[in-house]
This record gives sequence, structure tokens and C-alpha cells, in this order.
Amino acid sequence: MKNLSFPGLPRVLIVDDEEGVREGLRTLLQHEGLHVETAGTAEDGLRRVETRSFDIVLLDLNLPGADGLSSITRFRQGNPAPDVLILTGYGTVAKTVESMRKGASDVIEKPFSSDRILAVVRRVLETRQLKNELTWLQGRVRELTATELVGLSPAIREVQTRIDQVAHAPDTTVLITGQSGTGKELVARCVHERSTRRHGPFVAINCAALTEALLEAELFGYEPGAFTGAAREGKDGLFAVAASGTLFLDEIGEMEPTLQAKLLRVLQERTFRRVGGVQDVAVDVRIIASTNRDLRQMVQTGGFREDLFYRLNVMAVHVPPLRDRAEDVPLLSHFFLDQIGRQMGKALSGFTEEAMETLCEYAWPGNVRELRNAIEHACIVCPNGMIDELHLPKFTGGAPDGSDEIDRTNLVLEGQDRSIRALESQLVQKVLDDTHWNISRAASILGINRTTLYNKIRVYELGKRPLRKVLA
Repeated sequence: MKNLSFPGLPRVLIVDDEEGVREGLRTLLQHEGLHVETAGTAEDGLRRVETRSFDIVLLDLNLPGADGLSSITRFRQGNPAPDVLILTGYGTVAKTVESMRKGASDVIEKPFSSDRILAVVRRVLETRQLKNELTWLQGRVRELTATELVGLSPAIREVQTRIDQVAHAPDTTVLITGQSGTGKELVARCVHERSTRRHGPFVAINCAALTEALLEAELFGYEPGAFTGAAREGKDGLFAVAASGTLFLDEIGEMEPTLQAKLLRVLQERTFRRVGGVQDVAVDVRIIASTNRDLRQMVQTGGFREDLFYRLNVMAVHVPPLRDRAEDVPLLSHFFLDQIGRQMGKALSGFTEEAMETLCEYAWPGNVRELRNAIEHACIVCPNGMIDELHLPKFTGGAPDGSDEIDRTNLVLEGQDRSIRALESQLVQKVLDDTHWNISRAASILGINRTTLYNKIRVYELGKRPLRKVLA
């Protein structure tokens, strides 16, 4: 945990027959921003657990009446069950083993230090928060469909709002812009599925994949014998196939100028002619186009017709790159894991904290497509269970490839402060920078655990980690 500022004030129950211990722990934990209640006996503590939920129960083993060891199971009957931390002045291996067997999360021997209590409480609350987030993500993934835009970030919510707006105008032309791999075709499918045209076909074609002549024949169809090699019975084009539905023209910026003129006529007149034909054919189809190029710039340089641009750009939807919606990476990752895992028939339950941290830190120049490919790679490599950092492709920084080696030159203190605190602050900052803020590797180099490193980042006010650099 970076700090103990948890939403909703996590609740802690202290059950100990020594008033000095109860009040000392209450003061310590309340100072850290937690809601704390106390009880002097196991019976009193159990009554409190039955009436309200707690996140942590600090339970003394040696209590009057029912002792702590025999009460652990009853304290853990809540939903969700609290984590029980055993406090004991009579620590033995046998009691420790028995406490853990009954469900205790940790055993803390008396006398204990404030640092020991805070470290355990932080770790437990961090784990509970991660479990809650995982449960929520898995539930949200189960609600998603294949044609839903996945994400909760402000950037993607804006896209969802635009989709809802244009869905109510089933004849309006839509221009979708964004980098390759951001999910422009998915946006087009969302528009189609939410409109009254959803009962008609959704037909997609990549304008960059065909020559001008082939693209024209595919779009408009052709009459028998219209050109050498044409089918004798002719062929319907995609405008006819997509009748009453949606025609998605991907990479519209690659379309040749002469074909742009013919597309403009379709948009203006709502009719088209088959190649080699003389009759106008009425068309009832919504056009959605997409591009990763700047069409305005292309208009200025003569690469794209200005009149066609304005006809296409009636309603514009810009799909942001994944780096601008990094908070969606966990949900997307779980969505792809669920999807791909089921396809492969593997029992993959989620991601380790280190793996998710790596996924969230990487800049994703290939956007959502690259993220999906990385999850597919991990699903292939991971035999079962949790996806770990080492299962991720090297380009994400997931597998060790020498890119995080730190510069082991002398550390030079800046300013006049020569204290150990100043030295430690600069050392932590240097290791974080040299490992691109990979918390797991930085903690390993520094010889401390992740929780301690997070605490030092907070205490020394080292700031928020940047996005992981794209590795060559």
C-alpha cells in the first residue's frame, strides 16, 4: 500500500483483556485513519462481529472465558470474513501452526513494536483491497459482451457517450479516428448494435487491402461480363449486401481519389451503379468510416477530397490510445484473460500483483491490440493458475532481458543535507528511476519488501511513477 487512505475507513476490532494494549493499539491505528473498536473478551468481540462487519480483528490468544484460539473460526464467519491477526505473549510453534490452520492471517508476538503492527495491518489491507478489486473486475468481465467497449476511464466514457448519441440517428454517417489497434471497428460495431439497424447486417471492408479496381467491384458489384474475369452472372457488391444495415469502410484514407468521387455520389444521392451497369440502384445503408490518418491534413495536401471529408465527418468519434486510458488496463486484461482462457480451455484465475503492475506501467504503443496479444502470449506460456510477470512478453518489461540493470556508479548527494535520511531518499529515487519504477525489481535491488518500498515512496514524497518506457 502506498498509504492507509482507504475509501470507507477500514474497520478494525481489537480484542484484548489488557486495557493498556487495547488503548495503545486504538490510538496507533486511529492515527493512521482507520475506524477502531475494542473489546475485552472474546464474547464481547463476537457480539460486535455479529452486528457489523470488520476488515481486521486483532485477537489476543490468552483471554478470560473463551480463549482466542478457540474463537478464531467464529470470528471469521462474516461475509466477507475479516482477517484475524493473533496477538500472543506466549508464542510457540504449535500455537502458531494451530492459529494459521484455523484461518489466522498472521501471528504477532508481544511485546510488539508500532512498526510491526502497522506493517502487518498495511499488508493485510492491501491484500484485501486487491482481492476486492479482482472480485469486482471478474464480475464486470462476466457482464461484458463481445460487442461492448471495455473501460471505465473518462476518455472511454466520452466515446461511449458519442456512441449512444449517434446510435439514435441510424442514417447519420460516422467518422471514427484513432491510432491503429485502438478498437475502431469495435466502436463501429457498437454503433450498429445500439441502433435500429442492428437487425440488418454489419459488413466491414479494409480499403487498404484491395486495389482500386477490386475495391470498386467489391463495393458496388458488377454486371455480367463487366471486365475480364468477371463472373458470368455478375455479383452484388457490399452496398447491396449491407442493405438495411451498416457498411464499415476501414482505413478510408487509403481510398484512391477516383473511388472517393463515386463514394461521395452514394452519400449524396443514396444510389449507386454496379461496375458496367447503367441503372441506378437505391441504397439503404449507414456508412461508418475509420482512419488512423489526419484527413484534414490530407485535404490540405490534396490527398483526400474536401467534399467527401465533410460528408463523412457528420459525427466524429475519436478513440483514444491506451496510454491515455491506462486505468482501463486491469479491466481489459481480465476481459481478455477470461476470453482467451476459455478458448484455450485453461483454468487461469487472474494476475499476480507484479504482473498487473507491469501491464499498467507499460506504454502500449500498439494499443488494445498489443495488450490482447500480450495476454494471449501469457495464456500460452502460463500452464494454469495466476499469470505472473515472467509469463508476459519481454517487450512489456515482464521477462528479464537486461533492460532494468541499474547504473552502479557512485551516488552523489545533492544540496547541503548529508543525513542518512537524505542519502536513503536519493538512493531509493535512483533505483526507482533506473528500473523504470518497477516496484518489484527496485525492492529486490534495495533489499526490502514491496510494502516497505511503498512506505518510503510516501514518506520521502517521491511522487507518482511514470509510464514504463517502450523498450527497444
